[in-house]
Amino acid sequence: MSRRQILCISRDRSTRATLTLSLTDAPVSVAVAREPAVAIDRLERDPVDAVVIDAGTISDVPAVRSSLESIAPELSIFGYWDADGGETTPILTRLPASGPETAPATDLAQPILDSIPPSSTADRRPELVETIRCELADATSPRTVEQVLRTAFTASDAFVFAWVGEYDRGEQSVVPWITDPDATSWPTHRTFRLGKGTNPLLERALYTQTLQTASTDSTRSIPFYDRARDRDVRTAAVAPLATCEERYGVLVVYAATALSAAERETVRSVAEVASHVLETIAIRGQLEQQEQTLHRYERLVETAGDGIYVLDTAGHIMTINDAIVEMTGYTREGLLGEHAGLLFDESTIDRAETAIGSLLRSNDRSTTIEAPLETKSGTRIPCEVQLTVLVHDDEFSGCVGVVRDVTERKRNERRLREQNERLDAFARIVSHDLRNPLGIAQGYLELVAETESLEHLPTAQRSLDRMEAIIDDVLAIARDGAWASETACVDLESAATEAWNHVSTGEATLSTEDTMTLTADRSRLLRVFENLFRNAVEHGCDGDESERELTVRVGTLEFGACSLAADEIENGTGGELEPDDLCGFFVADDGAGLPDELRAAAELFDPSVSTDADGLGIGLWVVREVAAGHDWRVTATESEAGGARFEFVTVAGRSSS
Repeated sequence: MSRRQILCISRDRSTRATLTLSLTDAPVSVAVAREPAVAIDRLERDPVDAVVIDAGTISDVPAVRSSLESIAPELSIFGYWDADGGETTPILTRLPASGPETAPATDLAQPILDSIPPSSTADRRPELVETIRCELADATSPRTVEQVLRTAFTASDAFVFAWVGEYDRGEQSVVPWITDPDATSWPTHRTFRLGKGTNPLLERALYTQTLQTASTDSTRSIPFYDRARDRDVRTAAVAPLATCEERYGVLVVYAATALSAAERETVRSVAEVASHVLETIAIRGQLEQQEQTLHRYERLVETAGDGIYVLDTAGHIMTINDAIVEMTGYTREGLLGEHAGLLFDESTIDRAETAIGSLLRSNDRSTTIEAPLETKSGTRIPCEVQLTVLVHDDEFSGCVGVVRDVTERKRNERRLREQNERLDAFARIVSHDLRNPLGIAQGYLELVAETESLEHLPTAQRSLDRMEAIIDDVLAIARDGAWASETACVDLESAATEAWNHVSTGEATLSTEDTMTLTADRSRLLRVFENLFRNAVEHGCDGDESERELTVRVGTLEFGACSLAADEIENGTGGELEPDDLCGFFVADDGAGLPDELRAAAELFDPSVSTDADGLGIGLWVVREVAAGHDWRVTATESEAGGARFEFVTVAGRSSS
């Protein structure tokens, strides 16, 4: 004997405990609900045979009883009164009843069990579900599903009729399946439109994915309402035939009485079984279609070296070859049936649609576009795609795309462009940096010619040697891109003095306040000092100050007097640096200072700032690149005397000792 389901409604904890304990030894399962709303919700979801209402804590017992009966008319409902706070025997009354039927508190179960019919629908429910499950086990078509459901429900004593409707997503409608028109007199040849509340019962079932019920006494929105009324139908239930991935349609069932909770659960269970069967049929059909399509193009696409895909008219991928799978990182199954937007971004899709439209309007059938291919990992591969439209009987039927990876070509183009830019920059560097030693050599050679004295030849020779060193530097940088190749210990004062002698400094003077030992490429370091000294002399004085003697100072930095914050140094550890961790040097002058329009560091070191022979841009760009090659950070600011000040900072021990 199966256990009966008893639901107790009470707000009092002791009453719930008394009722539960009194029913412990009976062959029943007891559930409790504190509120009528909770009980009604449970009654809609689960089969219940009897309900006990605590009349002492639940107000308006008749209204609660009426609500319960509207959901399950066959339900046995009892009222419970715990008289005098539990000191006397409680009263258990069958509702509705002309008079109380009293039972002792120790024997509450028997009146409840006696009120439940022996042939409860809860006992019959699994039988119909299991019957339908067995008959659908080998179903291979929707036709079989429709026939089994309609036949099983119509043959059941609890139901009058049933039909299955297919959901047409494009037309937004439900279309009854007509597999056997002669088997029923119901007019199942009509179509039910969805939207705007025309058929709310069908809409709610499909869109909320939940069972919907309605009474013919309360609404005319039931499908085939007139025929249902003629057949004395009282209740209609609509269950969705759907999975989490797809909506297939609805199962509509009619009954001559109000549906009990068990009967509603039967409809839900049958719909769930049918949904899984329809999903299996759909998947099997999709696999068969994909297999046929793949076989059709297999020999063609698999032998191609480039990636090949075929799209239908809606842009969904119908065929791919191994090259596409290898390029994108997706599996074949992961791509087939997906939209092309999985592999190409929105702008590429728009350009492809425009190109296809142009081809269809012309006599051409193919064109080529650049289209970055997006892989599963999120990387983008630069590709060139040749699009060919497929036209059959003057109707567009899709397109074929041949994808070629042009990464190497793009890399070569970028390398060539960067090389040309570098050569252009080096040409400007040569013309800029050779001006001073060339001018010095020419000046001293002119003195030799005028005085016929050879004492000036060594100076001219040193300038020519410096020109040769600069040319060698530029060639080395152009060849390997390194701005600091051969490093050694270099004394700051010695390097600054040597560089000063390479520049035409006029009446300017050099002041070296202190020194330090740097680990640096001496030739490149000389380039830094030469460019800074030349800029100081050439741009340090203007206007009324042009006759004033300029002083350039070189010295070591004291932290934190340095304007470059310690946390801006790239120390490679990610930790914070203390001032003692840093070292560096500066070059400052007492001239006119930096131009106001070039004070931003990003602009000051940009070679495009000035292109004329007297410009700052090339010289300071060289300074920045040499500093970066030594892992130094350089910044420009105003000196204490109002001129320009350049500071070079690094981590102690990295480029100094």
